[in-house]
Amino acid sequence: MEKDFVQYIKEGNNYPPSGFVSFDSSDHIRFQNGKDVSGHNLGCNRRFVIEKNIEGGEGYTVTMYNLDGLHPLWKDNIQMAPKRMHIVSTNENIVELRGYGYDENALAMGAPLSDASFACYGVVLLIENSSIKRIQLNMYDRDISIVYLK
Repeated sequence: MEKDFVQYIKEGNNYPPSGFVSFDSSDHIRFQNGKDVSGHNLGCNRRFVIEKNIEGGEGYTVTMYNLDGLHPLWKDNIQMAPKRMHIVSTNENIVELRGYGYDENALAMGAPLSDASFACYGVVLLIENSSIKRIQLNMYDRDISIVYLK
């Protein structure tokens, strides 16, 4: 029997076969410096897609989409551009992924290394019964965490 994609993540496998898992959220809470600064944001619909690294090699690509419409400037619904991440820890039903490497497109446009680093981002997954129940997006350089709920 073939494992589902979430099982590879839960095991800490940074070299999964092709595949992906998505998580849809209709609510999130934003934390700045560990303090709730937003309360619940019901009706803010987002989708996280975690897939085998789209560039090949180690890890995963994590992308977040805004399901409420297109961005007025970018004309797409990408809320967070694809980030290369790998699993850095697993503990029963919690899996932490952390960004690594650099956004070559940002570097080509002249962005400083610190702004193009994927290491500023991470996600923590709560997995129950082979399903993602909650995702926490961490933006380490800004001390911001956003918890996405179903």
